[in-house]
Formats: sequence, structure tokens, C-alpha cells
Amino acid sequence: MGAGLAVESQRSELQLRRLQRHFLIFLCAIVVPVLAALWMYKHHIESVEESRLLAAVESHSMQQQLAFEQVINVATSHLQRLSLQFTDAMARPELGVDDAVWQHLSQFGVRRTGAGGLVGSKLDPWWRERFGELYVSSSAPKQATLTKEIAAAMALFPAMHAAHQAHPFFQWSYYYSPREDFSSIYPFIAEKELMQATGTKTIDEMLKVVMDAGGTKPVQMMSPNRNPQRESRWTQPYYDAGGKGAMVSLLRPQYLQDEYVGVLGTDVTLRMFSEVLKTDASYLGHALVVDSLGHVLADDAGQVMESKDILKANNVLPATLTQLPLASILAQKKSLQGNGQWRWLVLPLQGSQWHLLVYFSELELEQAKAKQVANTPFVLLGLLALLLGAAWAISYFFALPALRLVDFLRRLQADPHVEMPQVPNAWQGAFSQVAATAQERAAYLTEVQGHSAHLEHTVALRTSELREANEVLQQTILQLKNTQKMLVESEKMAALGSLVAGVAHELNTPIGVSVTMSSTLQEKNRELAEHMSAQTLRKTVLAEYVNVTEQGLQILMRNLEQAAQLVSSFKQVAVDQTSDQRRRFDLAELVLQVMQTMGVLYGDDKLKSNLAPDLVLDSFPGALVQVLNNLIANAETHAFVGMEAGLVMIEAQPVDEQTIRLSVRDNGVGIKPEHLAHIFEPFFTTKLGQGGSGLGLNIVYNIVHSVLGGTIEVHSALGLGAEFVITLPRIAPERLPESTRALE
Repeated sequence: MGAGLAVESQRSELQLRRLQRHFLIFLCAIVVPVLAALWMYKHHIESVEESRLLAAVESHSMQQQLAFEQVINVATSHLQRLSLQFTDAMARPELGVDDAVWQHLSQFGVRRTGAGGLVGSKLDPWWRERFGELYVSSSAPKQATLTKEIAAAMALFPAMHAAHQAHPFFQWSYYYSPREDFSSIYPFIAEKELMQATGTKTIDEMLKVVMDAGGTKPVQMMSPNRNPQRESRWTQPYYDAGGKGAMVSLLRPQYLQDEYVGVLGTDVTLRMFSEVLKTDASYLGHALVVDSLGHVLADDAGQVMESKDILKANNVLPATLTQLPLASILAQKKSLQGNGQWRWLVLPLQGSQWHLLVYFSELELEQAKAKQVANTPFVLLGLLALLLGAAWAISYFFALPALRLVDFLRRLQADPHVEMPQVPNAWQGAFSQVAATAQERAAYLTEVQGHSAHLEHTVALRTSELREANEVLQQTILQLKNTQKMLVESEKMAALGSLVAGVAHELNTPIGVSVTMSSTLQEKNRELAEHMSAQTLRKTVLAEYVNVTEQGLQILMRNLEQAAQLVSSFKQVAVDQTSDQRRRFDLAELVLQVMQTMGVLYGDDKLKSNLAPDLVLDSFPGALVQVLNNLIANAETHAFVGMEAGLVMIEAQPVDEQTIRLSVRDNGVGIKPEHLAHIFEPFFTTKLGQGGSGLGLNIVYNIVHSVLGGTIEVHSALGLGAEFVITLPRIAPERLPESTRALE
């Protein structure tokens, strides 16, 4: 036994030495390529750094482009919202400020008519913050459309206030009339202050300066002659008449039924644009935003903010770069260009006629590269020293002890009490813990083997109990499904039975009239026969007989036609309701048939419809009839409790070429908010014990979703009635097999 242990120990020692040699070879295989890579890195770093710098320029430029375009998009969206609200208020004056608000504001001196500033400065701060000022020239009150323009402009102030609160970079938002005799301006600026800023003495002179807008003349610029495309446009930079400094305006023409009715605009200062471009000095290059005429709207150096004039590109660009025409520079877009001395990148700004121009010199590029690679030799030496130190530390503190640990683990598997080898102090605790763990593991395995048999028996017993419980659960679920199906069929037949009873009651009237008239005609025939037998027939008697017979036949025809029409409608509805066949049908005809039959039960005066023509569906009419019957019956049962009379309105409109929108709306008591989330659940009813099964709306929900391929939602408020909105495809999807639907 001792000889066997000695052989095993010698074999472990040889295996350990082999692992050591493999480690040294592996270490050399790592160190040599790393040294070669460091040497190659020295020669490659400059070209890589240049590529990185150029990529950083493009990336930073695109970030500046996105930031600038975001401001442009915010301004564009702001005017789009104002434009929609303005045209609505012009077309529908009732959408503007109502008389109650005007009456309240009039207490503070706000006027609806007259010339000058209509809002005035007497409003308290809360109102003044939410309203601008309305300026009317002395000649404007004679214009017929001025009242509508004032109401529409007044209605824009809340939207302007919200936009200015959300985006403080908006300086002014305004409306100019096409006659240049009326303007609304937000935020509020008093008439005296604006006259002082514009250097004018009368309202007419002030409006002329304001609408000149630094020479941009917005009303003329947006007129049909100069802007036939009716598109939004940015103006050239100009100085604000209200004293806010240099700015640009985004203008949007307003049309009402192809009539030019004015201009909406918003102003943004050039100072704000320069804030968007402002960046730190770590980025290579200089940035400008220029328009197509060469005006500088913003720069990252602050020249636009410091200048008191509107700058041109030639005033900002270096002299050697201005030798190239600006148009040729702006024409080369979306990639870095160069001429040997300079490099530049031009990015168009969507939603405007502006361009972002980023430029830098070759000298600046070389200086940036030199700054980045100046510490490269020290980095290489440091990496080399770190690599050698790490190799020695790994070998002494990790690799050799790890190799001995591998061998120690292998020997512990054969003998948990083997002697621990010599290792560094840092590893002795780990080796002792491994030895203790091996001994505990041996004892634990012995104990586990004892518990294994008991555990297998317990698992088998629990598995058998779970299998039996699962079988019972499956039978219960099957019984519940069968019960639900029977309840649904019972609900269908109950609805059809109510319909049959109502139709039978309604048929009694025309049939009774017909029977009475038949008896009358029979009596008249008997009297005529007696006159003929007695040879006392006279012309007056025969004329009376013909007259009575004609009237009787007309009454018979009308009542029989009424009965036939009622039977035909009931027949179609009954056939559809009890059939799941698919066919093409006209929605208006189907709804009319449903109204005729359901009107028998609830009264024709309670059912109305408003249906778009030519709504032809390829679907399941029976399912749709059941949906409408259930919704009408639900309204009659729940909506009109405590009301003398109610109305159910059925409406349908096309959504697009593939979809229609069908709504069933009542003017009843409404649905409680806590019930809205549950009304489509099965067996949920507020009439429990009063004849309600709680399945009517659940059947509607299932038919709409699983048969008709649509969706249904409900909107309601207490006291305002309820509306069920059904969205249906014009072509219903193929129905699933009955077995598949049952599984669902």
C-alpha cells in the first residue's frame, strides 16, 4: 500500500510540473503578441486618432443638428396647433371665448369692439399672464370680419400661454389680419410700452411698424401671390420692434375656404439659437447656422450674441475660407469636405431653409492629434511594466498555488484526509477550507443516500395525489363550460321568445281589422244577394255596395300588407339570429329590420337611426342582429329606470376603406363608474333576482371579438346616458371551428 501511494505521489508531481510548463508557454504566448501589439500601436495611433477626431466632429455636429431641429419642430408644432384652433374658431365662432368670459373680462376694461388696445392693463396678474393684447387700427372697426377675427384671436391666447410656459425660448406669438389693421400679440405688452419701443405716437403708426417686422413684412410674404404653396416659412433675421433684440420668425398663412384670412407667427431670438450651439472647447471645429442668403443665425463662439448687427457669413468665417463661394460650400452636404487648408461639414436643418456649417483648419487637426498622442511613449512603458509585474504576480500568487490546488482536489477525491501541500500564506485558508469541505462532503453524501429513498417515496405519493386532484379539476371545468353554454343558449331563446310574443301581439291589430272587414263584406254580399233574389236591386243599392266593397278591399290590403311586412322583417331577423351563415348584406337594411322587430317590443318612438349609405358588409348578419338586439334590450332594461320616455340612437359611419364604426347610444340614467370595468364580465348584473342573467353584454362582447372580428368599448357618465361603440371590419375574419372556440 505504501508503494502504491509513492507511485501516486510521483505521478501527481510529474503532472504538476507539466501544468507549470504549460503555464509558462501560455504566458509567453500572451506576452510576445502583446509586446508586438504595443510596438505597432505606436505607429498606428496617429491615424486612429485622426479618424476618431473626425468621427467625433461628425457625431457632435449631428447632435447639434438634432438639437436645432428639435427647436424648429417645436415652433412648427406650436403654429400647427394655433392654426387648427384659429380656423375652427373662424369657421365656428361658438368655439371661441363665450359670452360669460367676455362679460367677466369687461369688468377689467376688456373690450370686444373699438380701436386701440382692447385688453388693456387693468387685468389682475393671473389673467394678464394668460392673455395677450389685441390691437385694432382706427379704420378696422368698419371691416365686416373684424368681430370673428377678434373672437378667434382671443381663443388662441390659452394655447399660446401653454406653449410659452412649456418652451420659454418663444418670445412672441401673434396673429396679423390680411388687411394689416388688426393684430393679437402674446405675451401682453401695454399699448404705451409698445408705442415707446416702436417710437410711434398713434395706434396706426405702431401697427405699421409691428407688421413691417424689420422689413420682412409677414402678411405680404405669406400672401397667395408670394406663397402659392401655402407653406410655413422662416423669415430673415431682424431686430424686434418690441425691443427683444435680433430674432427670426416662423410664419404660417391662414386660409378659410380658400380665402386668405391672415398670418400666424412666433418669434425666436438669435441669442437662444446660439445657446443651442454653445459647446465646450474640447470639441474640434467651429459651428455656424446660416440661411440661404448668408445671414448668420447662431454660432458657438458667441459672435452673434455680442454683435449689434445682423452678421453675414463673410463676417464670421476665416478670410481664407471665404475665398470659396458660400453657395458652393453649402451645396456639398452630409460629408466632410476639404481644400487642403480647411475641412468643413454641411448639414441641412429640416423644417427650414438653414444649414449647420462646421469647419476647422488642418493646423487645428494636427494640434489636436499631437495633444492626444503626446503621452503615448509613457503609456507604452507603463503598460509594459504593468504587464511584466502582472505576469510575475499571477505566476507567484495565483498560477502555482492554483495548480497545486487542482492536484490537491484530485487527491482529496480518493482520500479526504490527505496531507495539505506547502502554499503561500494567502492560500492556506483556502486549502484548509477545501480539506474541511471534502470531509464534510463525504459525511453529507452518506447522509443523503439515507434520505434519498424516503424522498423518492414521498414524491411518488404527492404526484399521485396531484394527478387525482387535476382530474377532478378538469371535470369541474368541463361542467362549468357546459353550464355556461346552456345559459347562453337559454338567453338566446328567451330573447327570441320575447320577440315572437311581441310580433304576435303586434299582428293581432291588422289581422283583427282584416277579420272584421271580411265579416262586413260578407254581410254586404248577403244583402246584395237578397235584393237580387227579390228583384228589388236598384242602382243606388248597387253603387253603395261597390263603394263599401272598394273601401273594404283597400282596408284589407293595407292591413294585410302591414302584417306581411311585419312577418317578413321578423322572418329575416329570426333567420339571421338563429343562423351563423356568412353573407353580404347592407347594414342600413339590417338595422331597419331590427328596429321594426324590436319596435314591436319597446315602441317605434324609442328607436332612431342615423346610418351612412352604402355600408355593405361581408360578415355574419345573425351575430350582428343578436348584438343589436341585446344592446337595445339592455338599454330598455337598465337605461330608462325611473324615466317616462327614452331614446336609443343607432349610428354608423365609415372609418376607412376596411373599417366601420357602429354605435348604440341612449339618453338614459348612465352607468356607475364602478360598474364600467365589469359590465362585459359573465354573470355581472345589477338586476340579480329581478330577471337579469348577467350574460347579455358578455354575449355581445364575445360575438364582437370572436365572430365579427371587431372591438367594443363603452362610454358613460351618470345622468348623460351610455354609448356602446363597436369597430367592425367590412370583411369579417374566417370563423374558427366550433371545437376550437369551445377550447378557448
